[in-house]
Amino acid sequence: MLDSQMKKILICAVPFSDNLGDGVIAASLAHIAGLKYPQARVEFLDIAGRLGFEEENLRGGGAFRLFAKLPSFIRSVIVFLYCLKGYFLGWRKNWKAAVDDADLVVIGGGQLFCDVALNFPAKLFLLSRLLRGKKVVILSVGVTAKWSFLGRFLVGRFLKNARPAFYATRDQESASNLHNYFRIPRSDIQVVPDPALICADAFSDELSPEKNWDIGICVSSLDALVMNSEYEGSNSTQSAKFFATLAESLQAEGKRVLYFTNGASEDNKVLEEISSASDAPKSIFLVPRHPDELVALISACSCIVAHRLHANIVAYGLNIPSIGMNWDKKVESFFELTGRKRYLFDLSPRVEKLGTSVLGLLDDRHPDRKALDALRSQVVAGIHALI
Repeated sequence: MLDSQMKKILICAVPFSDNLGDGVIAASLAHIAGLKYPQARVEFLDIAGRLGFEEENLRGGGAFRLFAKLPSFIRSVIVFLYCLKGYFLGWRKNWKAAVDDADLVVIGGGQLFCDVALNFPAKLFLLSRLLRGKKVVILSVGVTAKWSFLGRFLVGRFLKNARPAFYATRDQESASNLHNYFRIPRSDIQVVPDPALICADAFSDELSPEKNWDIGICVSSLDALVMNSEYEGSNSTQSAKFFATLAESLQAEGKRVLYFTNGASEDNKVLEEISSASDAPKSIFLVPRHPDELVALISACSCIVAHRLHANIVAYGLNIPSIGMNWDKKVESFFELTGRKRYLFDLSPRVEKLGTSVLGLLDDRHPDRKALDALRSQVVAGIHALI
């Protein structure tokens, strides 16, 4: 399509998720699209039905803990019925209005092709009912290897309805999964790394000029991570105790420590548990509410420690060293992609060993800028070739 004909690009993902990494992806993808089509307007459609940030959800509270204990089939039924209700009571009208005048519909990035209680399969299927006849491309998506029969069926229907012109996954593992589970010819699938790798450009105005903290600890609910993990038999530990002990060990070495989250409700709950304890460490506790705040927080750290994939991706994109903790194949794939598997630990490693590695990284940080620049170029060129 000629540049002059491209008037509207619609990015369909979860840009308004409380897990702000998804918002960083969307903004970065919009930035890249704008480089090629500066005259086109880029809009977002959140396939979870959200219209903005800070919308309430059940995660992190008692209802979420009860939901997590239900049998997987019951959870899937509840989620599917919830999606049907949302679609017919409001999503369909809003989505149709957004799709109708779009010249290009982008599905991506993030782990959209995953099956946790039919969440994304149901939403993608319902969206696809409105995509017939539109030019659709799939960009930089993550694809899990953990599927239910119904999940595969719904995503299969999405692909049949949407008929994407191009497919691009964010890593080789996802490309293999897309081929193996959905019969997309491997030769038709390109690999374009995560758009958030160019976050330094997309959020250039938000970057901190000062390193206010030596170490940023990204707090997560390990129970929630395990529930969403592709790995079998993952075991979590007491989240609050784990992170508090790590911070105390680093502060004992005289380091300035920041506690923060990616914004997810279940993670914020753990942060609140740490900060409200009677013996809470004397630290700064910050919860970002928008993607630019997350990027700004990470940019103000000399290094970070995180389970969350996009805390690690943002740090890498900002040329800030990070220590990762592995809870899912997508985290492992990113550290493989960047040649940094030596900085990837288990889900809940021994605090003493983890702390020693963090201090070592802080004292001897020499990120490979050439590798980062090569990946950034690959992201921009790959996406421009497909849109």
